[in-house]
Amino acid sequence: KQWYQRRVRVIEKHYNAIESARDELAKKMRVYKYQIRVARTAVVVCTFFVICYIIFETAVILVLDDHGEFCQNSERFPMSFRNKYVSYSHLLLFINSALNVLIYGLMHRSVRAQVSKIVCCSKTRLGSSS
Repeated sequence: KQWYQRRVRVIEKHYNAIESARDELAKKMRVYKYQIRVARTAVVVCTFFVICYIIFETAVILVLDDHGEFCQNSERFPMSFRNKYVSYSHLLLFINSALNVLIYGLMHRSVRAQVSKIVCCSKTRLGSSS
């Protein structure tokens, strides 16, 4: 009987060690998954910014001549096109800043869940009032 009790204690000890190791591994995996999500969000935001900024820089290059001054006449691009392109590229940079909030928010599950609750509640309110 004593031999049996020792074996049971040894098995319990190993089982507890395995359980704690599994819990620790699960915790590390949650942290790792969170870090992956944060990195993915940062990559999306940075990529979107780089694209918008490249468009803006090409607009600046179109407006400036070889000496770094504003060129008034160009055979390749008429002034009206360049003015519109610069205006739209500025607008795109502002839109990029505004969309960063949406990108950050929509890439996280908790924010998506809250937004869907708000949208679903507003739809049911609108549907029930008619």
